[in-house]
Amino acid sequence: MRRVQKWMDETFPVKTFSFLMLVSSAVYAVPDRPPGMPGGGCWADPMNNLIVVLSSSSFYSNQEGTVATMNFMTQPSTYPGWCYSEDADFKAARYFGLESGLVIPGKTEKYYQMSDDVDVRVGVNFSDGYAEAYPPMWDRYYPATAGATRPGVSELAGARVGNSGSVTFKLRRTLIGGAFFVPGGLELARMYRYVYAGKHPTIPLYRLITQQTLIPVPVVCGINGGKTIDIDFGLIDSDRLTQSALSSPYHEQQHLQYKCNTSLTQDMRVDLVAEPAAFSDAIKTTNPDVGVVMLYNNVPVKPYGSFKTKVVNGMGSDDVSFAIVGNGKKPATGDFTGSAVLIIASL
Repeated sequence: MRRVQKWMDETFPVKTFSFLMLVSSAVYAVPDRPPGMPGGGCWADPMNNLIVVLSSSSFYSNQEGTVATMNFMTQPSTYPGWCYSEDADFKAARYFGLESGLVIPGKTEKYYQMSDDVDVRVGVNFSDGYAEAYPPMWDRYYPATAGATRPGVSELAGARVGNSGSVTFKLRRTLIGGAFFVPGGLELARMYRYVYAGKHPTIPLYRLITQQTLIPVPVVCGINGGKTIDIDFGLIDSDRLTQSALSSPYHEQQHLQYKCNTSLTQDMRVDLVAEPAAFSDAIKTTNPDVGVVMLYNNVPVKPYGSFKTKVVNGMGSDDVSFAIVGNGKKPATGDFTGSAVLIIASL
């Protein structure tokens, strides 16, 4: 009897990648009043995590201290909540509070550190003005219409105040690799809403959360001239997949050429920016049972990891390989893809 092998056709471009976290909605029972929640206080249950979707913008320089401001809209644009009232009449929640979700002060006043590369300051729009999260803002009046509708706990529906604003980035150091990485899931700021001035809620109404993205800056040093590295593994026999990258029969070698526009000589690192698979040290692909591992000197480099290198007189190079791995399960057959970004940076 002849055994029929199952094959998969796969391509793996190394290119710019952006991941959007989606927020779903569901029906929830009316919650109890949280401990310490004052009369007129509004809150989220469960918490509203609004994703900050940045507009396109660019830095005019890669030097330390350079700033760029990017507007944002949130996804979703409206958010539910609850309000507690001790009054039988309708009471609009027209007072707002805003504070930073980041805690490490930046190099400059009013900024917070987001990463080793960049500090940020955040603000939200009101139709009659703008408010920043530093210093913390309280008792900001705005003639909104939503609020507590009955005694006890009532729903705050269709709220949208604060669903847009801006993020100002300030470089903490000179960047050479042409971009910096904004990790997903960071809390930039949190907003509060309430009926009575001075009676601040104990729980916010929403949190502003970063979306994973790369933000370009002028390039000093690049990899392979900034060209996309397309890796085609061809046909993959699912019966031969291994969980180890070193023993994988599917390897593709790639030569990385570093070139700077100055005669720079220094130690560097190469960052791998990619969404991780749910297993191994692999880069996620569109097939949940298959991943791609990058190896440097036969050592796996994890997504968001890096390896050290060096440029001399503005030049350098390395060889890396990419290997197909599985998670031990029989994968579905068919095409699958993955993507990643390589950035050269100073140590």
